[in-house]
Amino acid sequence: MTSFKIVTDSTVELSSQEIEKYGITIVPLSSIIDDVVYYDGVTISKPEFLEKMKNNPELPKSSQPAVGAFLDVFTQLTADGADVLSINVTNTLSGTVNSARQAADISGDKVTVIDSEFCARAMGFQVLEAAKCAEAGMTVTETLTYLEETKKRTLLYIAIVNLENMVKGGRIGKTMGLVTSFLNVKINLQMIKGALVSDKKGRGTKAIVNRYEAIIAEVKEKYSEVESIGVTHDGLTSYSNKIVQMLKDAFPDVELYISYASASVMTHAGPDAVCVQFLKK
Repeated sequence: MTSFKIVTDSTVELSSQEIEKYGITIVPLSSIIDDVVYYDGVTISKPEFLEKMKNNPELPKSSQPAVGAFLDVFTQLTADGADVLSINVTNTLSGTVNSARQAADISGDKVTVIDSEFCARAMGFQVLEAAKCAEAGMTVTETLTYLEETKKRTLLYIAIVNLENMVKGGRIGKTMGLVTSFLNVKINLQMIKGALVSDKKGRGTKAIVNRYEAIIAEVKEKYSEVESIGVTHDGLTSYSNKIVQMLKDAFPDVELYISYASASVMTHAGPDAVCVQFLKK
């Protein structure tokens, strides 16, 4: 029996086996397309959401879970006196962690909520670390130290290929969007302390492949070992498959977890985006 229970949200990337093995509870975010509400991984699959998003002229509206959704989960999980640790997506992408914190305030001192400062598989690294700590009988307080170390060992890079969603969402102006589209400009970003910062721009997907080639070389040179790698995508393409193959060639003995992004992350990043996340040893 674990020493505490773990909650996270649907922006995380975990396998069904991992979720079942550690008894992880996932609270889904929601998205609205054509006035229909879809709950991530519950009422729509990730490939289905991607197709609906690509074929709809309007940007989907994503929404954090309501405070009540977290409160219901926390109430259920603490009913037997257990402690709960909720690990959530970075506040710069979603207000999910704020909903969780409000619910924790209501439910009492049995629930601890943290901002992972990441999303996708990078957040999954922390969730899995917490699960192992709970399995080893550690307290939530003891586990938080391990999670801070996991954050420091995590690298996240993302390439935005199609800027249309960023224009629709107001993250870049329409004029800039038209210019970059005309010039075939692609944007590379890195997540540092929860925020996406500019890494490098280039023209065409070849520039993205070249950038990831440089990232892989840098990781191999600077860090003696890599424990795990996550590839999160908004639809695999010829260029992103090249990146996957480069990772397999460079790190043949490292676990490589490949998955679709959550609906909320897809909405931010747009079709064909690809994100690579490293967990250093």
